[in-house]
Amino acid sequence: MKISLNDAYSLQTPSDNRELYAKWASTYESDFVKGEGYEHPRVVSEIFDTYVPTVETVVDIGAGTGLVGFNLKNLRPSLEIDGIDISPEMLAEAKKKKVYRNLYLKDLTKSIDETLAPYDALICIGVFTHGHLPMKTIYNLLELVKPKGHFVIGINAKYFTEENFEKYFGELFESQIISLPKYLEVQVYADKSPHRDSTNIVAIFNKF
Repeated sequence: MKISLNDAYSLQTPSDNRELYAKWASTYESDFVKGEGYEHPRVVSEIFDTYVPTVETVVDIGAGTGLVGFNLKNLRPSLEIDGIDISPEMLAEAKKKKVYRNLYLKDLTKSIDETLAPYDALICIGVFTHGHLPMKTIYNLLELVKPKGHFVIGINAKYFTEENFEKYFGELFESQIISLPKYLEVQVYADKSPHRDSTNIVAIFNKF
């Protein structure tokens, strides 16, 4: 059975996520990334390279099969990258790329411990979308990054609007927890993809 984007968007619980990605891990890159023209890992890695100054360490949230880590390592070979994901099968695929210093199996809806945090920066794609992580999970991610550290987070554009991420980020800014984010709207898929009209909002900010 071929797994589709609709299957991913219909998830409701962490257990649902683990079950789906256990089935999808071995074919994720051939079926979805190549088959559907999914370019977001490369695009957001390039945004990170543009907006984040030289840093030593970064944590990749929702590392999946390691595409963000692979792209980041090509852009910044000296960068030490750790990855976190809820799926052991996806992390097994990421390990094969040999770009991660450490890979951690974690449920991001809970407080994240036993990592090499705090990091200089955090990058995240594919987890703040329909059926995945709730918006306020971002608060759990703040503890992973040093004061003045950098965040680059890709958020499904419809989910961004429906959940009012801009208001939530504004509240964090008013509480002097983060800087006021810069927002970029980017294409997620290649022009030839059936999903070419799908966009994500990339939020770029610092922790105070």
